[in-house]
Amino acid sequence: MAQKSLLVLAMLLNATVALAQETGPADDLWPLYREGRFEEVITQGKALLATGTETAAVNLAVGRSLVDLQRFEEGIPYLEKAIDQDANRTWVYAWAQLYLGNSYLAQGNYQRAGQVWTLARDCDATRNATRNAGNNLLGFGLSEFFADWQEFETEHFSFLFSDRLTDLDRVQYARNREEAYEKISTWFGGGPDQRIRFIVWANQDEADEAGMPSLGFSRPALNLTHTLVQQTVGHEMTHVISYHALKPTVRTGLINEGTAVHMDLTGRDQMQRARGILESLKPRPPIVSIPALWLDWSLAPDAFSYPLAGAFVQMLIDKGGKEKFLEFYPDQSYAHAQAIYGDDLLAWTEEFEKRLYSP
Repeated sequence: MAQKSLLVLAMLLNATVALAQETGPADDLWPLYREGRFEEVITQGKALLATGTETAAVNLAVGRSLVDLQRFEEGIPYLEKAIDQDANRTWVYAWAQLYLGNSYLAQGNYQRAGQVWTLARDCDATRNATRNAGNNLLGFGLSEFFADWQEFETEHFSFLFSDRLTDLDRVQYARNREEAYEKISTWFGGGPDQRIRFIVWANQDEADEAGMPSLGFSRPALNLTHTLVQQTVGHEMTHVISYHALKPTVRTGLINEGTAVHMDLTGRDQMQRARGILESLKPRPPIVSIPALWLDWSLAPDAFSYPLAGAFVQMLIDKGGKEKFLEFYPDQSYAHAQAIYGDDLLAWTEEFEKRLYSP
């Protein structure tokens, strides 16, 4: 899986990597690990193991380094040995379980990932490991909160539905998302090579109860989406599909969110919607130029900036063509747009602003 390499992003959900103090054979490995010199950790760690220096911490250092290099299959046996050798369930046990969960997740095995993350959380060996395990369980819908939720897989999704969605036709909901996936991935020319973990909530109150942030949102590198049931069909999956299809290295709110709005499959006139929202806002927000909003996405309220961005992306595609937009998309900066579209960009932008702000 080419994109599974993006799975271990600072312990998945912005977790921190913390290493306890140790006195033993692995002492010389951890400074190398902190510097990201994983190959050296593996080489030196394996040399120690070959001499019979078989400790839990050495196996952990080797296993973690292999996982950080996306060599998941190789890393699993070392992590399992670290777990077996740490009978007291110390920090070594906890971090080995966490990284073992990462490996299972990279294989698409959510059940096993949830089981080992639960073990890491419940042993309560260190504050960081316990917090990270809990975050992972919640983030991927694997904690006890989701025990009664319905789960099933389709070709491109691993769905998890709130048990409070009693009137939802889950099969039709999934079918609609599969149809949307085909349209959007065809447009972008690709998509993730793993199923998207698609977690569907009844309402924001339910998410607040679980300790989740405001919905919906996606973590494209993790193939993960949390969505309210009434959200548009295409918006969140567009974030994931476009990320994997075009691998953007520079993302901006105007283009990234604008693309998702444009591809939400509602068919709404986003320019008309933006103008209507602008007129309804009290007090009316100050006029913000497109270049300014491009550089600072926070300059306009979300209710206005999202349809504005959707309309702007549609304009870029309509005037510049799909192929040029796809060429531009991986670097969504204003400077790159100027390089791709040339002098046309300024003329199009001025025309767009006149349509947007004219009475």
